[in-house]
Amino acid sequence: MEEFLSAMQHRFACKRFADTPIPPDLLEAILACGRLSPSSFGLEGWHFQVMASSEVRQKLFEACFSQEPVGTAPISIVITVRTSHAYHPEGAFVRQRGERFPGSLEDYIADYRGYYDFLNESGRTDCWSRSQGYIAAANMMTGAASVGIQSCAIEGFDETQVLALLGLDRQNWQVALVIAFGYPAEPERPKIREPLHELVSYF
Repeated sequence: MEEFLSAMQHRFACKRFADTPIPPDLLEAILACGRLSPSSFGLEGWHFQVMASSEVRQKLFEACFSQEPVGTAPISIVITVRTSHAYHPEGAFVRQRGERFPGSLEDYIADYRGYYDFLNESGRTDCWSRSQGYIAAANMMTGAASVGIQSCAIEGFDETQVLALLGLDRQNWQVALVIAFGYPAEPERPKIREPLHELVSYF
């Protein structure tokens, strides 16, 4: 727990990165932090798009309104998530995911259907799908910090441009988040947080 909290304590929103590559084994470990993240009903509705080449990173930089972290990071990861129609209980995606679990697929679908109906009827399915990507993002960012790699989460981007860069259909995919990763080229900034007693209530 101390090591985990230390990684969180020293993680900061890095705005300028050094021109130092991230070793492939550490990049794979960061991606594994995303893959191992929890997702609702184990659906894993995300896909991690690694933007590595200088040409692709330049185009992403422009699609992110020329924000410095994206422009200087040696790697950016775009977390894309599926749009609402992929989550229909009878759809191929849900069935493929459900078949992996113990028990029958019919039981999995029956258990999932009520939650899907709730999301669908309240118009929250796309928002819910996007929020799943944030869970993976948090784990990747903390995992990176544990080995001295900093990050910056980017929510300011032209989604149409990013999806076009990735060759993805807007009907099927949405962008949850862009995360710049790299070794920092600026000092760590102090962590500014409210004290725990201001943020927690017990019932």
